[in-house]
Amino acid sequence: MKQEISILINGKEKNFNKDKTAENQEHAQSEVAAAIETVNRDGYTILAAPVKKTDHFFKKRNWHVFSHKKTSFPMPQKNKTLSKQILAAVMGAVVTGTILGVFVLMVFSSDITEAGDKQVETPVVKTEQPANNEKSVALTPIKLEFSALQAGVFSSKERAEGVVKSIEENGFSAIILKADEEKYSVIVGMGNEKHQLDKYNEAYQKKMDKPLSKTLSFTFENLKTPNNLDEIYFKNGQVLLQNVLTLSQMPEAKGSGLDRTINDFNKWKEYGNNQKGKWKENTAKASSDFEKQLEGAFLALKDSKKGEINWAFQQKVMDSFQAYTNLLSTLK
Repeated sequence: MKQEISILINGKEKNFNKDKTAENQEHAQSEVAAAIETVNRDGYTILAAPVKKTDHFFKKRNWHVFSHKKTSFPMPQKNKTLSKQILAAVMGAVVTGTILGVFVLMVFSSDITEAGDKQVETPVVKTEQPANNEKSVALTPIKLEFSALQAGVFSSKERAEGVVKSIEENGFSAIILKADEEKYSVIVGMGNEKHQLDKYNEAYQKKMDKPLSKTLSFTFENLKTPNNLDEIYFKNGQVLLQNVLTLSQMPEAKGSGLDRTINDFNKWKEYGNNQKGKWKENTAKASSDFEKQLEGAFLALKDSKKGEINWAFQQKVMDSFQAYTNLLSTLK
């Protein structure tokens, strides 16, 4: 009985028996039985060359056969250590990274600490403090209207002053009021009404040129003061000035009427003295000047005799008027 062996080589079935010739056997020996991978080259798996079926398989225990997947790139194997060059590079990178990290941490930690300890300076804004702790109170407009005798209007203050000097040398009274930006008027008499100046007008014309009768009108607006009660003081200044002019035309009522008016004046002056510390410096100074001139008008009125034309009284009245307008101007 013949012995026949069937072997599958490269997907083809081959039958072998004792009657096969050496040529056929040699031809069979040249066929590839399998692709073997070896790991005997520096620890990496390398695709091995084809082997013949007569070679011995699996001689070494560290060979592996990949029947389903082939690879052409190296793969590290188990139980194999890294080379000294790679190990030295890794250790050097670790040490360098550690030193650099510590340095960066120290720098940023210092900046954060300094920023946390630093106090932010708040800019100081200077503000102007008011002269007093009270709020300013707006006053109602004050309107002045008086009758006057005007000796002339001049383009320069120097010329107006020369005319005033000449008038006073002849025994009359006179003041200078600014008519507009470039003109100055010379006033020689003042009253509440036009007829109150008739006697002064006649007496003046005997020595000087005839004066012009006119109305002096002034309005003071946008006035402010620290206290709303101050409005009574500033407005009563006008009332007192008008009362003095009225009393000058009523000699028979000068006694009792003048005493009551002087009593009102003293109360008014007392209030002003108590308030001057709260007013602006120029307002307090102008107030004292007005009080002084008005008090002089009262004294001149007391010295007046019946039927006598008192030019000294006229001078004090006009000086009081001028001082009053200066006072109101400081309240703007």
